[in-house]
Amino acid sequence: MNSDQVFIDLGSGVGNVVLQAALEAGCESWGCEIKPEYCALAEAQQKEFAARCRLWGLAHGSIHLERGSFIGNERIKDALQKADVVVVNNEVFSSKLNDELTSLFLDLKEGCRIVSLKSFVPDGHKISVRNAWNPVNVLRVVKKEYFSGSVSWKDRAGTYFISTKDSAAQQRFLEKNH
Repeated sequence: MNSDQVFIDLGSGVGNVVLQAALEAGCESWGCEIKPEYCALAEAQQKEFAARCRLWGLAHGSIHLERGSFIGNERIKDALQKADVVVVNNEVFSSKLNDELTSLFLDLKEGCRIVSLKSFVPDGHKISVRNAWNPVNVLRVVKKEYFSGSVSWKDRAGTYFISTKDSAAQQRFLEKNH
């Protein structure tokens, strides 16, 4: 990422990743968290972060922390339309919430990358006449691995997914079949 880009963490917890992206890349950085106790810690951390950056003469990108659900949040919806990278730890989200997120991703710009712990595209998914308008058809996904000790939320290895908003395959299918 670079300073001309927009980063969003959906379910941003205490804001660590939001602050890190703003500092390391200098990008516009957004977070949205539903748990009030995490929001309070994120806001306190943002104040401390700003004070330390001033003290050490460090520049950072703009930081926006939203409280509440990202579903129905107009500021997050607007930010998603500009986003270059979206991070979402969706491993524990319900199927309904993951489906709602997939619908939100329709508004992402082409080329936006989504980093998630659970794929939004089912294994073996193929575009067909029956599912031609399914929102997952605009996502191209690559499965990756992380190793034991490399993430803060668990001590064992696992997988993550990088999805890229790419409407080309769906467009080709629709042109060919309609």
